[in-house]
Amino acid sequence: MRVNLLRKLVDCDSWLAKQFFVHEFESLGYGEFFSFLTEHISLMPTGLKQLLNGDMYEKSHSEACLLQDQLMLLISQALNSSWDGKVVTKQMISTLLLKQFPNLSFKMEVGSVEDLLNIVGQYRDIAMSKCVLFSQTLMGAHGLSMSAFDDDYVVELEAIGRGADVSQKTGKLASVSSQDAIEVLLRAPMLSDLSRWSHWDIKFAPCLGPLVGWLLNEVNRTDLLCLVTKDGNVIRIDSSASEDSFWESALHLSPFQTAVQLLSLFSIRGGQKHVPLSLLKSHASRAFEVILNDHLEDKEVTNGWNFQMKERAAGMSKPLDEVCASRSFKNSTGTVDAVLVASRYFLECLSHIPSEFCTFAADVLLSGLQSVIKNVPSIILSECICMEERVMLHEVGLCLGVVEWIHDYRVIFSSTDGEMCKPCEAISFIANTSKSSTGSLSAEEDKIVLSLVSEGQSNICREICHGSEGPEVWIDKSVAQNEPIEYEDAYSIIESIRQEEFGLDPSLSSTESSLLNKQHARLGRALHCLSQELYSQDSHFLLELVQNADDNTYLENVEPAVVFILQESGIIILNNEQGFSAQDIRALCDIGNSTKKGSAGYIGNKGIGFKSVFRVTDAPEIHSNGFHVKFDISEGQIGFVLPTVIPPLNHNVLSKLTSTNSVQFDTSCWKTCIVLPFKSDLSGGTRRNNVISMFSDIHPSLLLFLHRLRCITFRNMHDDSLIVMRKDTCGDGIIRVSYGKEEMNWFVARKKLHGKIGRCNVQTTEIALAFGLEESTDGSYIPCLNMQPVFAFLPLRTYGLKFILQGDFVLPSSREEVDEDDPWNQWLLSEFPDLFVNAEGSFCSLPCFRDNLGKAVTAYMSYIPLVGEVHGFFSCLPRMIISQLRRSKCLLLEGDDATWVPPCKVVRGWNEGAQVFLPDHLLQEHLGLGFLKKDISLSDPLARTLGVEEYGPKLLLKIVTSLCQRKDSLPSMGLSWLSAWLNAVYETYVHSAQAPRDVGMGTDIIEALRKLPFIPLSDGTFGSVDEGTIWLHIDVSGNDSEHGMDAFPMLYAKLRIVNPAFVTALDTDIYRVDMYPKDNIIRMLLIVGVQHLSTHEIMKVHVLPFICDDKSASLDKNLMTEFLCFVFIHLQSSCPMCHDERDFLISELNNRAFILTNHGNKRPIEVPIHYGKGFGSSFDLCKLFDNIQMEWHEVDTIHLKHSSTKSVVNGVKKWKRFFEEIGITEFVQVVKVDRRMSDMADTFSGKAGLKRDHVSLGSVAEDWESSELDHLLSLLSASGNRDGCQFLLEVFDKLWDDCFRDKTIGYFNDKYNGKRTPFKSSFLNSICGVPWVVSCMDDKLHYPEDLFYDCDAVHSILGSFAPYAVPKVRSVALLHDIGFKSRITIEDVVEILRVWRRSATLFKLRYPITFKEILFLFLSYHLISSEHVLKVKW
Repeated sequence: MRVNLLRKLVDCDSWLAKQFFVHEFESLGYGEFFSFLTEHISLMPTGLKQLLNGDMYEKSHSEACLLQDQLMLLISQALNSSWDGKVVTKQMISTLLLKQFPNLSFKMEVGSVEDLLNIVGQYRDIAMSKCVLFSQTLMGAHGLSMSAFDDDYVVELEAIGRGADVSQKTGKLASVSSQDAIEVLLRAPMLSDLSRWSHWDIKFAPCLGPLVGWLLNEVNRTDLLCLVTKDGNVIRIDSSASEDSFWESALHLSPFQTAVQLLSLFSIRGGQKHVPLSLLKSHASRAFEVILNDHLEDKEVTNGWNFQMKERAAGMSKPLDEVCASRSFKNSTGTVDAVLVASRYFLECLSHIPSEFCTFAADVLLSGLQSVIKNVPSIILSECICMEERVMLHEVGLCLGVVEWIHDYRVIFSSTDGEMCKPCEAISFIANTSKSSTGSLSAEEDKIVLSLVSEGQSNICREICHGSEGPEVWIDKSVAQNEPIEYEDAYSIIESIRQEEFGLDPSLSSTESSLLNKQHARLGRALHCLSQELYSQDSHFLLELVQNADDNTYLENVEPAVVFILQESGIIILNNEQGFSAQDIRALCDIGNSTKKGSAGYIGNKGIGFKSVFRVTDAPEIHSNGFHVKFDISEGQIGFVLPTVIPPLNHNVLSKLTSTNSVQFDTSCWKTCIVLPFKSDLSGGTRRNNVISMFSDIHPSLLLFLHRLRCITFRNMHDDSLIVMRKDTCGDGIIRVSYGKEEMNWFVARKKLHGKIGRCNVQTTEIALAFGLEESTDGSYIPCLNMQPVFAFLPLRTYGLKFILQGDFVLPSSREEVDEDDPWNQWLLSEFPDLFVNAEGSFCSLPCFRDNLGKAVTAYMSYIPLVGEVHGFFSCLPRMIISQLRRSKCLLLEGDDATWVPPCKVVRGWNEGAQVFLPDHLLQEHLGLGFLKKDISLSDPLARTLGVEEYGPKLLLKIVTSLCQRKDSLPSMGLSWLSAWLNAVYETYVHSAQAPRDVGMGTDIIEALRKLPFIPLSDGTFGSVDEGTIWLHIDVSGNDSEHGMDAFPMLYAKLRIVNPAFVTALDTDIYRVDMYPKDNIIRMLLIVGVQHLSTHEIMKVHVLPFICDDKSASLDKNLMTEFLCFVFIHLQSSCPMCHDERDFLISELNNRAFILTNHGNKRPIEVPIHYGKGFGSSFDLCKLFDNIQMEWHEVDTIHLKHSSTKSVVNGVKKWKRFFEEIGITEFVQVVKVDRRMSDMADTFSGKAGLKRDHVSLGSVAEDWESSELDHLLSLLSASGNRDGCQFLLEVFDKLWDDCFRDKTIGYFNDKYNGKRTPFKSSFLNSICGVPWVVSCMDDKLHYPEDLFYDCDAVHSILGSFAPYAVPKVRSVALLHDIGFKSRITIEDVVEILRVWRRSATLFKLRYPITFKEILFLFLSYHLISSEHVLKVKW
């Protein structure tokens, strides 16, 4: 078997080259053929792969495999979610599959995980655009716990190959369409199982296949997002879910809507690793706080919430107020009601969520409840009204470690059966409500019920007025109106700070002074550690100073600016602000008391920004508005915050420092001067280089998000260099930042937000995105796609984004990262996708793009981050942006009018020919798609991620599938259009087959095309290859038969032949195709499975299956005759394929084919069939059975009358040979059988002439038998038909030597010693064991061994007196085998005499004889054996 397979594989090399019309296989671009097989062996069917690998040592068994695309999608989603950044192992893959399919076991047979991941990598981009999510890919390491699995539970990664098609084709393809299914599923409620809702298995699966496979391959819609749970349910979720919608549903206490939002958010955000857990917990906490505050003000539970209508509209459980109203509580205060409603809300919400996600939902809601209610777990447990709810809490409790629920779980397991059914007891505050029906709760009860958060947060939902659009200029009027502070006043302020804040009073006693000094030293050490650990880079103090300058106030007619002057001894900073106030000075002398608190857009809320200067100086000086102070840590660590008065700065020195050859600064405008003398350890060249490198860390983009500051100048006194960074607003959102002679343009999009998350008096904030643009010579912009940092007003670090992201993020002490667990940060992050999507319109409206929107879209789309490109806190941002873009109208259709559509509604990669045969109305009508604007260019990964349809074989397949599903739609398109379509399929198929990411996709396309009835047939209908073989027309494919179609009219009428006009119908002028479309069409038909019209293939795939079908038993004899004649004629030809496959063909004819006989169509394997005199038989055997009740099946001679047979030379002889080859015999059939010695009866051994002692029981007998002969002999013997018996002996005599001689002997094969022991076969025993031979002496039938053979040896002695067998046989072998007597013994003479004596009278009449003759006879025999004494009793 393996040798034949290898031979075929060698031939396959040249066959493939021939099919694709190339010289050799290497020309297809896949390298050497066997190298190609080795590389892609994992894609082969399991059986073939095992055979090639030499693994066929086990008996073949059935296997089920996960479809390739579903396995790839499963692993891809895990890589994008829970496995992000992890090294994947086989065990991880095994565990994932076992979690997703817990009721199945898997066997893993995988080579290299790296090879698998290379294939998976081709699917990662596509995974984002699919409408199916697998639940377990979203679970992180701390999700629902699963115990470690045994190594035996592993997955068979043979699933990479093609899986079995589980769909059952039970009806016409047109009975239901994909559009019908989509319309039904879109009506399904959220969280419903789509399979059950739509009755998928009954209504749609027969035509569209399994639901998940259909969703993956056919559906590209954002409004039909679903989640496959480990229970196999396909749950519909909301792709538009957001944190705000969760807040609203929680505020309305709608359990169903809350469940929808939580499950949807968990799924679309990328699972446990990326979901904004802290933000959701914060929303839940605020919602419950508002609800309980309302109740404390005697508001009704459902007043204004309107959640009853929502619950009823969703067809879910009763409204929560009705549930609680049905409970018997004598205390009716709003607080208790609210607690009970919230508890019931919690339980109802979890009941709507699949079990694997209950832990996540419970974590969010329980956190919110615990922030405002004490003893929440106990209260919720008391609200359980059935065992299922308690079990649900037990599972959640075990995962989250909720002590009360774990305790209840243990109680149940330790209880008796009766106790388990009891409802759980309510906690004390409910039991005691009987004390008063109208009064308020006692103080103790009140403590148990509520633990509200601070009163300052009770008005969270108040309305915030929106600010005006455009850049803001923040002016502190209270400071701006102040006159410059006189020196004496400034001095008194400093002294008051030293005395009042630090206790530096000369009147203190020595003890008090000592104690104060210790406290100062302790505080100083803490401040020193803080300042040293704040930043990993010294340059951050420059950023803090820039931030401080931006936070300052300026006069309206002043350009806010700051100057940094680097000199040998230190750094001088000049700022043209209005100057320091007393409040500012006091803030510098404190920690966490910044004057910038509460102002939108400020981050100086830690009061430690200025302290960063101590990285480079020990005594910073401040000269501003009359204040001249320093903070000197050389006098003690308390110097971090202790001000010391110093003399004013010399303005002449300052003027000298600020003047250059090209720029002269007005020293009068610099109201603030900060001097930073270098530390003593910053010396020499190293000091200078380190400080210069600090300035190089300041990027010009720093100016983008500063609200006031517009100019930053760096002056280096060492080389007298000057660098000026300036920000200019150009309009339309463009900001130009100059850095010396270099310029960079930025498109900045901003969005004002009203604080939804509590953060110390911050009511409004602003987020922004900045996209780098390089200006070309023609005035247009080109995207700058370098990695950009994230800003929290100051640059933090890069996260992999190609645009700058700015937000008022909460930072840890290092101020270099974003606090990932802070709900404020998570809320800000959730707002950026909407800003990114909305900014596209403004970007495309830039003047340089107005005449070329396609170029604008291309530029903007190039900024989109892909999953895996961004890391850290912002790693989920690509998923959020892409999810938002998929739902938005962000792409343009081809055409004059600017039509914006979502990505799933466009087709990219099309050409002009596609537009001709796929006009817009056709594409829109059948697929709801349009052509993407030609000028828009998207990268392949981005297009796949957004769900943009590719122009290719898959799209073309969908078009014709839709046409086939509509009655008469495909024929109405015409053959020319269909030819153009198939030509396009071939061109795109060949192109896609060469793309590495499409490995395996071509197989799916071909399988789908085989099932599609798109091929026009010669009878005017359309058919599919899957329905039966289709043949190319004879003029196209050629024909190797000597007999044309006219010789077999009925056969060719049964063939499904491609319409001859189809391959030549394409109008190249109309459809703009290449010069050789006919060849492409023929090639594609062959790839799909259409066969060349060759007699061998017709015989093999059409005729043989036809005559072997059980239905053929009742078919018309003329049709069966023509089919068998076709096979006979072809087998007489010199067909090389017949030579290779002859054994198989003959076996099929012998074992399965129906042959027309005198008793109808019969199979040779089922009944013995014979050929008669018409086919060259020597006897007319039918005469033998005229008077016998036995059916004798002879082949009908109608075959000889067929027109094809008449032209065959020596046709009768060839038919005879043909019949004998397929098991049809001239006379009775004798078959070989194997028998075990242990199963044989003793009588068999006796008849065989063998002693059982001489043969071991383990021997196997090779025997010959003929049930047909047994039946015939029994009938002849019983009827005494002498004529029939004589005819039978004539037949045996004629055929014995050629047909039966070798079947008279059987053999026992001893398995121990290999010895072969001969014995008389059952066939010969049948002949010898029945009296059926006619004698010449009487009318009886005799055993063969009782009669004499009329030969000279017998006749010379007995003459005519012996009983001779009639007729006389001529075969010596027959004479010997059946036992006729050919010599005389004394016993024979005695027996003859006895017979003569008994029948003397009759004997005389029939055979006259003289006494002399008798005496001579007697004497002769007496002389034969003188040793014998004859004692005859007369």
